[in-house]
Amino acid sequence: MRLALRFAGLALANVVLGLALSACVSPEAAAELAPTLSVKSVGGSRIAFQNGIPVPTFSYQPRRRIDLGGRWRIQTMRMDNDLSLAVRSRSLKPIVADAAGREQAAFDDTLWPTVDVPGSYDPPPATPGNGAWYRKDFDVPPEWQNQTVTLKFGAANYIADVWLNGHYLGYHEGGSTPFAFDVTDAILPGDINVIAARIDNPPWGTRQDIVPWGLTDWWNYGGLTQPVWIEATPAIYAARADIVPHLDGADIAVTLHQRRGDPAPVAVGLDILPATVDQSNFTNPDPLSLLPGGAVPIASQRLDAGQLGRDGTSQLHASFSLTSADLWSPQSPALYLLKVEVFWQDRRVDQLYETFGLRRIAIDTSSPRLLLNGNPVQYAGVALHDERVYPAVKGQPRGGPVVTADDIRIILEKANATNIQLIRADHHPANPLLLMLADRLGYAIWEEIPLYHYTPATFGIAMDRGIPQQMLSEMDLRDMNHPSVLFHGLANESTGGIEREQALATLHDLDRSIDGTRLTGQAAYGNQPDDATSRPLDVAGYTTYYGVFYGPDAGPGTAHALQVAHTTYPRKPIIILEFGRWADNVTEQEEQRRILADTYQAAAPYLDENPNGFVGATVWWTLDDYWTQRPGVKLEHFGLYAPNGDPRPAGLQAAALFSGGAGQGAKQKIVSTATGQAHQPAVQNLRFLGYLAYALTMALAIPAIILLGLLLLRRRAPRQRAVAS
Repeated sequence: MRLALRFAGLALANVVLGLALSACVSPEAAAELAPTLSVKSVGGSRIAFQNGIPVPTFSYQPRRRIDLGGRWRIQTMRMDNDLSLAVRSRSLKPIVADAAGREQAAFDDTLWPTVDVPGSYDPPPATPGNGAWYRKDFDVPPEWQNQTVTLKFGAANYIADVWLNGHYLGYHEGGSTPFAFDVTDAILPGDINVIAARIDNPPWGTRQDIVPWGLTDWWNYGGLTQPVWIEATPAIYAARADIVPHLDGADIAVTLHQRRGDPAPVAVGLDILPATVDQSNFTNPDPLSLLPGGAVPIASQRLDAGQLGRDGTSQLHASFSLTSADLWSPQSPALYLLKVEVFWQDRRVDQLYETFGLRRIAIDTSSPRLLLNGNPVQYAGVALHDERVYPAVKGQPRGGPVVTADDIRIILEKANATNIQLIRADHHPANPLLLMLADRLGYAIWEEIPLYHYTPATFGIAMDRGIPQQMLSEMDLRDMNHPSVLFHGLANESTGGIEREQALATLHDLDRSIDGTRLTGQAAYGNQPDDATSRPLDVAGYTTYYGVFYGPDAGPGTAHALQVAHTTYPRKPIIILEFGRWADNVTEQEEQRRILADTYQAAAPYLDENPNGFVGATVWWTLDDYWTQRPGVKLEHFGLYAPNGDPRPAGLQAAALFSGGAGQGAKQKIVSTATGQAHQPAVQNLRFLGYLAYALTMALAIPAIILLGLLLLRRRAPRQRAVAS
């Protein structure tokens, strides 16, 4: 009976709810709030903008910085979700009226309670709240005068409207991706500043026009769930540096921005430096902490950026060739450091640093197999929820978003003990701390956007609004330089035929246009192995619960499904993105262990590293137990580990079956090396040759045309004289 209820709740409730909402939600009630991210063509480059500025880097930078974490004043309340999702030209005035002064610096919030940021205002087992006002005052040093100041949010779930010192900055929709505002005109250097944020988190299952929309099998943590900070730079600065890795080098795009100011000549210096990771620095977010003592550049280049105009943005492109470079893999996670220097009138005015790794994930379509750096790979994986587990409270996960690198370290130590190589990072974009440690320690990552249990109707609503496209763009831009991210997931256990396939094709193309260095996939239902909607994607992913939610039993069911999936997609690797079973009590632990062993052993003959293999990864659901808002269930006990940190029998079985070898980066103490040289990208060389050919052609053609004209005139003159006579 429990099994039937679980399956009905997990697989069918969303479909039923979708039909019900389709009947009761009118088109007039649909959200009209527009995405805030757009891509513009500037000087031949495609640059992402948001809130009037180029999308910046959200990685830690050793710049002037004020961390706004810690205790914030908070007031939770019911909010008008329709108002929150209405276009701001119409809704801002009533939002401010409803705020009753909460957005103003002088508002008295001294009687409000406080909450930690990053964190959540509705951790379990409390009933999820509807929304909250956040407020914090902070000092800004006088030396920030005449600086360009950017306010950055790691994430706010779900709709954030933000004010600084009473100045409205703008809004953002989406619970797991970052956003930023230029606050130069609103900041008060040498004074106390006040930030106010209105966070509305419409309850899941109440409307179809948010992402995710319906019943989901995890906890909906509302509020400022990721860090908040401000950075100061000169008027001319490097907004971001995007690195496209190759096995023998890297292509680099640096986005420059000038806030106001007169047109100015700008130059950019690029250095590729070695990096090293050890036990002393692997949790330190500062990229400079990875620089070995006495390190010198492996390769350098200086580029003339020309004149950067008032409020101007431009992008420079450079390429580096590297010989005998160390490549990144889960077994050997070598990293490099990119240093960007911005010069104005030959004076350095800004610096930006990014860590990156050289790696290439591809598909051998003749097999088909996953190839990392040209070698066939297969990964034993596990799924995580972005939720604190340790220390357990009364035998339950602690709850709340993961907010420190130590939280991630504890999780990854268990993954390492279980011989895990790949991590599926929840059903939404990964926590940046997880990606930082995965880069440094060595784990492959599958991250995704939360198109979870979508239907034909909700696919149409979401894609028409453009919110999945914005979420994917923000995830791609934030995580561009993380070598650990090998896969981008675009949907999970959704229905619909052509509607789903069209949405996935659109998202795949968008992912290619922004990034293009990862493989795309979805998690389709495993009891439908002939599902054809993965055709636009790079890999065919399935959730596989034979012997758990559907028959036949785990071994024969999984083997047959894989054969059907391979027949459906003979040129795509198959990824098992979920297999698992709960263990609600001690008596169910043996069945959980059996499901793991039988499913994995059924897949083993088809794994990529075997002759004729076509299965690239197998991912157990999940590493730890987790809180859920699914009706009738408070805690999901799918974990290989109990909340106190002890492995269940399934965890011990996984460690015995999986091959491991990942996660050793800090112990390996790799110091990356290479010899390198800078050169202009091939496309620019070809463009230069084209210009040269054009110039030579015109140089020869113009005199030839003049000479031909003179000859024709001479021929015409005698004929004209003859006619005249």
